[in-house]
Amino acid sequence: MASFNDTVDSLRRRFQQANQPLPPVTLGAINRDGILPTSFILSLSTAYLTLTPCNPGSFHYAKSFGEQADNPTDNDTLYWLASATKFITTIAVMQCVERGQLDLTEDISRVLPEFKDPQILTGYNENDDAIFKPATKTITLRQAEKFPHQFLVFEPGEQWMYSPGIDWAGIMVERITSMKLGEYMQRYIFDVVSVKDVTFHPEQREDLRARKAKTWELGSQGLEEKPGPPFPGIIEGDFGGGGLHATVNDLLIIYQGVLLGKLLQPETVKEMFQPQLENIKGLDKPHEYSTGYLNSIWNAVPAEVPVNFGIGGLINTETVPKGRGVHSLTWSGYPNCYWWMDINNGIAGVYLSQLIPSGDPNSIELLTEFEKFVYSSLES
Repeated sequence: MASFNDTVDSLRRRFQQANQPLPPVTLGAINRDGILPTSFILSLSTAYLTLTPCNPGSFHYAKSFGEQADNPTDNDTLYWLASATKFITTIAVMQCVERGQLDLTEDISRVLPEFKDPQILTGYNENDDAIFKPATKTITLRQAEKFPHQFLVFEPGEQWMYSPGIDWAGIMVERITSMKLGEYMQRYIFDVVSVKDVTFHPEQREDLRARKAKTWELGSQGLEEKPGPPFPGIIEGDFGGGGLHATVNDLLIIYQGVLLGKLLQPETVKEMFQPQLENIKGLDKPHEYSTGYLNSIWNAVPAEVPVNFGIGGLINTETVPKGRGVHSLTWSGYPNCYWWMDINNGIAGVYLSQLIPSGDPNSIELLTEFEKFVYSSLES
């Protein structure tokens, strides 16, 4: 344990000396047998650690690093998850699939008439007006989980592209259940696993407003605090692609709920962790992307490890050395939030911060070291 603390301290000092300091961050991981204790909490200045070494095979880790004089960062700090929301929205979508309310293979225009007769953007005319042509294929929910805009830029199934597809999938949940997405999640996800502090609307709870992490921007002069949310206005609705706020332990409980089969059936989970793309164009040439974009998509998966896309996140199709097993899911959120779930080894982990811009290389370095620590701890 001390050695990992030393690793984090060493990294933070190096980043500070390079005028690239990290803001407060919270790291968490849990396995299927992990127990979140209610009383055993070791306080280390502004860092809090909970471990369950007393139960053989049990692993739960949650610790915060860094200082904020007027608002200490601890394991109750509320983080904006941004696109790390998408996995929880995917859980909601797949629950609806299990009930027969949605179908992965059917045309989404049954629920989203906005996508009837989809159009493909082919370019612009001399007046900068968009030029479209009709798509020859319909869009299925399986594809909507991965790439659709309200208009297309290629035929469904031809290429992967980052897009608001999960937002549309969340709207489908709202329409077929006649519930707001947050209401649905509260009843069928949060209440099921007994988490209290996951919400689209922290402004509605005074206790959560007081625990929100500050947002920081890294520039040439180091860290600068950014007042207010990075994107004012996006919290008006239940934004399934990026609107949730949560604490580290609530996230770990949700992830463990998937690992234990409390939230989804085993066959559903198995399907989610299988490669879904026949054509991996868009994910096949990672070295052509900028560092920030690469880090935002690949997270701690090395660029030389082949990937595909599952239902809910990126999948590594080979084992990551000293880390996650094959067919693990991962994704990130704009303010350098990252998570992974290793279904084969029964492990989930998360890295939470509120640092912009996204894809920060130092954050990825710390995330990578944390992942190595988690797996080495479980092997010992």
